[in-house]
Amino acid sequence: MFQPAWNRVPVEIWNRVLLEAVLLDENKSPFLSATCTSSNYLAFKRTCGDRRSAAYRHEYKSIENHRRKLRLVCRAWKEFADRWDLCDRWVTVRSLKNEIPDETWRGALRVEYLDVSETWEHSIKSSIFCWKTLGGNGLRMTRLELLRLSKGEFKPILEVLFGAAKALPQLRSLGLGVPDSYGGLPRKLSRFFPRLTHLTLDFTIVGPGEIVWDPPKGKEIPEGAVAEANTLQLLDLEVLFLLRKEFLPDLDHWHLPRLKHFHAHPIGILPVWTDTIYPFLLQHSATIETLDLDNTTIGATGGLNRSDGQYIVEPGFWDMFPSLQLIRYSSMNMKFSDYPRNDHPLRIVVETDPIDLDHELIQALKPWVQGAHVKHPENIVVYGSYLVKSQHLVNRGEVQHLLKLMTWNATRLTNPWGKLWVNVL
Repeated sequence: MFQPAWNRVPVEIWNRVLLEAVLLDENKSPFLSATCTSSNYLAFKRTCGDRRSAAYRHEYKSIENHRRKLRLVCRAWKEFADRWDLCDRWVTVRSLKNEIPDETWRGALRVEYLDVSETWEHSIKSSIFCWKTLGGNGLRMTRLELLRLSKGEFKPILEVLFGAAKALPQLRSLGLGVPDSYGGLPRKLSRFFPRLTHLTLDFTIVGPGEIVWDPPKGKEIPEGAVAEANTLQLLDLEVLFLLRKEFLPDLDHWHLPRLKHFHAHPIGILPVWTDTIYPFLLQHSATIETLDLDNTTIGATGGLNRSDGQYIVEPGFWDMFPSLQLIRYSSMNMKFSDYPRNDHPLRIVVETDPIDLDHELIQALKPWVQGAHVKHPENIVVYGSYLVKSQHLVNRGEVQHLLKLMTWNATRLTNPWGKLWVNVL
């Protein structure tokens, strides 16, 4: 008896087809990923502590709609679509007035807490205790974001979280809002979550009063104890985001041998760069592939020259970062004394400031487009009203000349989401 081809397909193949329908492209929508590459760094960054992860909710909801529609086809597809590991992969907690089912916690890959309430500390601690009871074989949670903690909640919640570390063996990505100093936090992160691949520390909400992250002045504390408390040693960490307002901890004892992607926002004043950030980067410069510097001032030796309103980066910068593939900086505030040679691995240049006038676009493109011995990047990322209004396409002067050079150099001009501003022939 004749059977249609789809009736003869093995169930394993059908399962794979259905799985593809409810999975996401982690290169384009990496909100469930715990690390990134230089190619999808900008997309990954938008999911990590800059309050923009909501931009991906519609994509996640679209995938969930596909899953719910598959349930209606037949009983076998319903059983597949209802698997606990395919439901509620991204759990956003805005209130814990209603109890979250155990199956939701078991299936969650990403959990984030939003909108602090009066009982927030008790609610979060209760959910973490629930993880401990469910974690006999370990939950599969890979990403956790606690970026909205208040000063009073921070320490007790962190103590409970560290106590539940054994229930979270798959946790690789952690985002923490640090509203107050907490002595020994680097050491405890190293001890309880040693396999992290991504860490965001947000210091922009540090409360008023004395900062005691580092040992208080005037108290005699053994030097070895100080170093131990401030030591962060995460052997697998690849992505580090430091968000600051005024405070940044001492980084002298942070050892991250696999660090690839670094973001500091904002560095702002020069002493923060020369005293804290730059020495840390030199220690890890051999492995860094992404250097994201928001509105900052930098220098290859820590020293800078000022000319025409720009900071001039001293020669030798590119030799200091032999693995660098992506750099994000402000061409309006910074200028390099020299540019990478053709054999340098740099592939992506990202402009931090919006482009609103033609001379701003020229300033952003010109150093990377002209010159036979300058490394021409694969991609230059820009945004702004000048491009949105397509003014770059009607300008017949130097802008068009630079765009033609980019075409000859096979350099793409895109927005931060990867859309081309100029069609490639």
